[in-house]
Amino acid sequence: MISYIDEFFRDPKGMLIFFLLAFPGRILALSLHEFAHAWMANRCGDPTAKMMGRMTINPLKHLDPLGTVLMLVVGFGWAKPVPVNPRNFRNYRQDDLKVSLAGVTMNLIMFVLSLVVMTAVVGLALSRVPAGNLTTTGVSIFRMNYQGTDALIFPADNTYVPVMQLLRNLPYYPGEALIKPVFGSVAGNLYQMLGYFAMTNLVLCLFNLLPIPPLDGYHVLNDLILRKKQLFANPQTARIASTALFVLVITGVVGRAIGWLDTQILTGAGNVAAAVLRAFKVM
Repeated sequence: MISYIDEFFRDPKGMLIFFLLAFPGRILALSLHEFAHAWMANRCGDPTAKMMGRMTINPLKHLDPLGTVLMLVVGFGWAKPVPVNPRNFRNYRQDDLKVSLAGVTMNLIMFVLSLVVMTAVVGLALSRVPAGNLTTTGVSIFRMNYQGTDALIFPADNTYVPVMQLLRNLPYYPGEALIKPVFGSVAGNLYQMLGYFAMTNLVLCLFNLLPIPPLDGYHVLNDLILRKKQLFANPQTARIASTALFVLVITGVVGRAIGWLDTQILTGAGNVAAAVLRAFKVM
């Protein structure tokens, strides 16, 4: 989070562009997460969130003022938790598990769908990049086998990017390196917005699965293993756990752990994307 602030002072224009591209996807991902909780709770017999107007993807119904400000300032924030009354559940513990998993499941679905769309766009863009060689002139980008790897070559600055590097970083690299040169700046920015949306969903999914109150992961742990009579942690335990979680976030421990998982997941997704594109004769 501190590096996020440092980057803002180092490159305010770049960070402003980042805010404009990333913020819409972030608030949508948070809203979808909370909507999923409300929808599942209603399905399980608890209409509390629905009656309070929370069964919607309208961000204004979900965003927490402080969480939104922190999201803008330091890149980390939160939405208002959906109110749930487990006394209304038809099956006390089973329904709590369903409601707890609904939010992360929604984020996982959005992440996968985003990757599918990005793979399709990257495949279409690759199919339009002309083949060439090191003497090719008059084009801003071409594709060739360079040093034994399928690569995009940029004659203007004499650089290259392996195609597999793009695929293993689908939410980040292709927007600037491939989509903008092929389809233009508007398409490149839209692609980047989708990429930030995808990564926000992945981070929300992984973060909320941490088995710490008040996160969804604690409910999953309780429902499947601990099986305590109370579904929610007592207030004192919740305060201590929330403080510990905040410290772990501030110190970057959580960020490093999730970042490592992100990398592994994106690498695997890139390999799958490459296999799909090979099947369509794009690779």
